[in-house]
Amino acid sequence: MPQLTLFASPRACSLACHIALEESGLSYNVNIVKIREGQHLTEEYLRTNPWGKVPALRIDDEVLTEAQAILSYIGDTSSASLLPRESALARARAHEWMNFLTATVHIAFRPLTKPQYLVADPSLFPKLQELGIPNLRKTLLEVDRRLEGRTWALGDNYSVVDPYLLVFWIWSQREDIVPHVADMPNWKAHAARIFERDATWKCLNREGVTPDNIANA
Repeated sequence: MPQLTLFASPRACSLACHIALEESGLSYNVNIVKIREGQHLTEEYLRTNPWGKVPALRIDDEVLTEAQAILSYIGDTSSASLLPRESALARARAHEWMNFLTATVHIAFRPLTKPQYLVADPSLFPKLQELGIPNLRKTLLEVDRRLEGRTWALGDNYSVVDPYLLVFWIWSQREDIVPHVADMPNWKAHAARIFERDATWKCLNREGVTPDNIANA
């Protein structure tokens, strides 16, 4: 088996990969790269990922980036059935979810959490956030709709999609975000089931996240 090292930052999308690895049964190491402290921009980390982003997964001498790619690799490599194998459509549904989370849900947070990525003038941040709130609310409600009647994202079986959903649930419950979102009972129940799994808190605690600070911005 290849030697795996995950580079992750607390509460970032890399948390999904961290939990998926813990669930997978694969042997791995994890290096915590704290974005808030600028550790993703150090020369040491830039040698791993010149783009300066997390997650990154070192697989022997190669480095794989992007959460969806890493989650797909974990699902394909693990014997824990973390990606569907029974049909092409079932597998495509997993990628449908992950594409939606990457390209739509993640980006919907940006006007509120990273307005400086969208406009250079700080005086425009409030207007950008005002425009972003309805879109974020609508997007998160769509996640909740898609989870209706489901135990896990793909139905009855836990998959790599589920910890990826947990990342955005945690973001939605941030102290500065939660006043702007609607009730999401299906997603709330889904998150509660993930929080009941030993692998989840093992990874969160390893990253320094606890029930007391999980909602911090």
